Amino acid sequence: MKQIWSMLVLASGLAVSACSPASGPAPGLSSQSQSVSILQRVNNQAHACWLKDKEFADYGIVPELDTTSTPRLLMIPRGKPQSLPRAVIVASADGAQFYGPLSASPLAGRINDDISRWASGSKSC
Repeated sequence: MKQIWSMLVLASGLAVSACSPASGPAPGLSSQSQSVSILQRVNNQAHACWLKDKEFADYGIVPELDTTSTPRLLMIPRGKPQSLPRAVIVASADGAQFYGPLSASPLAGRINDDISRWASGSKSC
């Protein structure tokens, strides 16, 4: 009888602990998910808009949406996958930005405007 009583106490303790609210996601997990989501939007729009535009004819876009590090897009010379990126687009929970040699080019303003617009949800080219 004593053994049954101990089992009941243990089972009721487990049942009560199962009803307690979860502590929430691990720190940084939700912001990482937001970063990946933002970069996916930017990637989709960049492929839809830039790859059809002759101003971007010399570039390809390589996504690095790895969820364990900073998600980013690399703009590389088209047809040269081993080349150094001409621009790196990174996302955070707050939006997206870019850096690299193209940030000092005539395309810089357009790239910045496009990725900011796309990061906030716009689908316009």
